[in-house]
Amino acid sequence: MDRRDRKLGTPARKSPLASLMRKSRPALLAAGTIAVLSGCSGLGPNDPADAALACPKVNIVRDLQEVTVFRPGGKDLTDLESRAALVDYTGNCEYTSAGVTVNVNVFLVAERGPALPGNTAKYQYFVALAQPDDTLVSKAYFDTDVTFVTGQPRAGTREELAPRIPLPKDANAKDWKIYLGFQLTPEQLEFNRTQMKK
Repeated sequence: MDRRDRKLGTPARKSPLASLMRKSRPALLAAGTIAVLSGCSGLGPNDPADAALACPKVNIVRDLQEVTVFRPGGKDLTDLESRAALVDYTGNCEYTSAGVTVNVNVFLVAERGPALPGNTAKYQYFVALAQPDDTLVSKAYFDTDVTFVTGQPRAGTREELAPRIPLPKDANAKDWKIYLGFQLTPEQLEFNRTQMKK
């Protein structure tokens, strides 16, 4: 019988980023954002048997939570095309004989800058899956667009994801981790490091 846990783990206060960054290009966010992640939806399971099979922890990695995009060669606010942040998530997980599927809705908000050509900004983010010891199992990349309504400086999207953890039947995924963040360029990384020092 399939089981569903309506809660996506306990929000982590610190992300064990070191092991993740050893396996992927590091990136950093602009200053002034929330901690590691925000948001977790739903209530815990009603059935005590379901409570034993909990959801893994979902982490919006603090250092990868925001992205600032300048037009090529630009470095100041007049060259700003847009900036975006992964701000929240909701979801649940489902246990089946094939493993655990984590259904995650990630909320992205964006702000347009004066140099944005047209009304659409493009971003790339990743979803990484790690074992309880933080060994990275997989990392998938996703492209998304945010379209701004004329005259409106802000817009957002809801990204629907469903990473699957390949576990045997009745194995518990509660200590596994799912990391979310933007995939940034070295220039964006340097910009964000500078902002965080201010």
